[in-house]
Amino acid sequence: MADLSTVNEEWFLGQLEAVEIDAPGLVDVFTEMAEADRGAEADEWAALLRDTLMARDDISQALHVLRWQALARGTVDDLKGTLEKMLSKHRNERKLIEPAGFGTTTPVKECFERLRHLRSLKKKMLCYNKTWGFGIITRVDHFYQRVEIDFELKGDHELAFNYAAEALDVLTNDHILAIKHKTPEVLQQMVSENPAEVVRITLRSYGPLSVPQLQEMLVPSVLAEADWKKFWDSARKVLKNDASVEIPRKRSESIVLHKKALAYDDEWFAVIRADCDIPGLFVRFKEILEKKIDVASEAAQEALANRLAFIINGAPLAHPEWKAEGIIYARTFGVEPAGLDLADLIRKLIAGDLVTALERLPARQLQTLLKILIETDKEAVTGILEEVIPVVSYPVLNEIMSVLVASGGEEAVRSIMSAAVAKRTAGSPMLLWCQRTPELIEKWNLISKGDLAFRIQEVLEVHNAGLMLRAQNQLRERFQQEEWLQDVMAAMTEQQRRDFLRRANEGLGWDTLDRKSVVAKILRQYPKMQDVILAPKGSEAPKKEISFTSKRSYAARQSQLERIMMVEIPENSKEIELARSYGDLRENAEFKYAKERQGLLMAQSAQIAEELAKVKPTDFANVSTDAVAMGTGVELVFEDGTVETWYVLGAWDQNEALSTVSSETRLAKALIGHTVGETLTVPAGQCLLKAILPLSDEIKAWVNG
Repeated sequence: MADLSTVNEEWFLGQLEAVEIDAPGLVDVFTEMAEADRGAEADEWAALLRDTLMARDDISQALHVLRWQALARGTVDDLKGTLEKMLSKHRNERKLIEPAGFGTTTPVKECFERLRHLRSLKKKMLCYNKTWGFGIITRVDHFYQRVEIDFELKGDHELAFNYAAEALDVLTNDHILAIKHKTPEVLQQMVSENPAEVVRITLRSYGPLSVPQLQEMLVPSVLAEADWKKFWDSARKVLKNDASVEIPRKRSESIVLHKKALAYDDEWFAVIRADCDIPGLFVRFKEILEKKIDVASEAAQEALANRLAFIINGAPLAHPEWKAEGIIYARTFGVEPAGLDLADLIRKLIAGDLVTALERLPARQLQTLLKILIETDKEAVTGILEEVIPVVSYPVLNEIMSVLVASGGEEAVRSIMSAAVAKRTAGSPMLLWCQRTPELIEKWNLISKGDLAFRIQEVLEVHNAGLMLRAQNQLRERFQQEEWLQDVMAAMTEQQRRDFLRRANEGLGWDTLDRKSVVAKILRQYPKMQDVILAPKGSEAPKKEISFTSKRSYAARQSQLERIMMVEIPENSKEIELARSYGDLRENAEFKYAKERQGLLMAQSAQIAEELAKVKPTDFANVSTDAVAMGTGVELVFEDGTVETWYVLGAWDQNEALSTVSSETRLAKALIGHTVGETLTVPAGQCLLKAILPLSDEIKAWVNG
């Protein structure tokens, strides 16, 4: 810290006359002055310092001062305009202002970081992009605001300045890709003789990485896939004994490299006491539990009490799970958060966004939180859970049910489930819970096996996503189990069985292969019901309407399927085999996750394959403009005089920048078949169809990929 008693105008003018001005050091002094109620003086000096630096053409230091004025003091009214004046004599530097984000909604701090990054880009620099990998900058084109790069995976490629500011990393000489480029033989020798150091270099280069991410970074660019297991086993043995490296128990969690070996002493807890990064604090707390670190010392107790109070009281509204997790750690550590009425905060959590908190919490913490909530206010929790249960995912629902039943709330659970089943509002997670707890369902006389199977059929026809889709797919798997089908259909009447088969055969919510498989399994048990799926004699099968899409979109869907089949499914198979090696599959979270992902990938690939079979690619060539059709454009004039131009393409085609819409949209369906001069009602209102247009050359090029 500076001795502010000696910091006066004479001292400052002396600093300005120095051969080399230390702008960062002076900015630190200005910060101390502002904290000592000398802010006006600091602001005046900062403005003079910036002008002096610009007069010396020291742009980097002048920008450092401007950054302090804008972020720490807020004394710059028109930041973009100020930058343009500062850089008026530097045409190339001025070209970087807009790509850096100044004048947009991008946070000012980020804008300065982007500007610094763009200014650093030079020809022959080594760089990295997550999509294209390693590259060498061949040209920085300020006129067209782009960087030309020779990428290892793509060859020559151009990145706009605004994209380069976000997605292009400059590599230092100690980055593993720079080592590979400059001294490949040294790296190969290290792979053979010191794999642990290769891992350390990779972690220094990219930051914390999980084992799969580490493998992705090294294979095949540094070592062959066949050599990975031997390489990682050798590295892991050494790294386990390195106190500066943290190797987690789960493959999905990141390996962390510290600058020095950790010592869990009062100094370590002092670091926790000063940490204001909530996610980072949770990592620390988890480390305490996993490594069984002693928290009995006065320093440890004070640090934990202080930081838990900070988390519980200061968690933003967008992250209610942070508040919940803070409450859980307070219970786990046996610490009373400093200065808080914890019971009151828990009641506020119950009354707040409890669904988000429950969904985002790690599964192992759900039961602990629910027990804490029930202990605090059982009546309020039971009431709010009636609203929560229908909308949460299955893992959360299952924990809620278990804790409620165990705490004497079985009647509340029965009442909630009975109401949802009776009103047919029970979604996939609730029906999955019913399916997996038959003893309670029978005890409560909630729903018969046959009726439950029909309800499951209904929810499978509803489009779900995310965690709800996972529950839906787990229900779908039941239909592939012949023993389950036999059990539920035995509980049905003859007419119910026929209705059940008819609904399965209609295929709503099923891909073709799964539907046929289910129908075949039912008919093996009840062959006399074949007439349900056979068309009456003499009737013709309805003609299927053929959908079209552009060659570009069709190829993209094909590529998506190819990636799932050739990359993601094989990778998933490896994950399953690796997870098997961890032992007991009943307690193996990695194995369960990998198997669930396998089901999702199989369902997704089957769905895409079915879509590709139903949709045909086209280039929309030679389409008549007599009436609106796929492959034509329209000019619409609305009642207020507004003119809009749209182009109708195929089922999977949508590009807002080119004003194209899919034939499946409401707008397209309102336009197709109509002719010039007609007055139409489209989603935006009434309009006149003024003209029907052929596709532009730009759209034709897009259509053909």
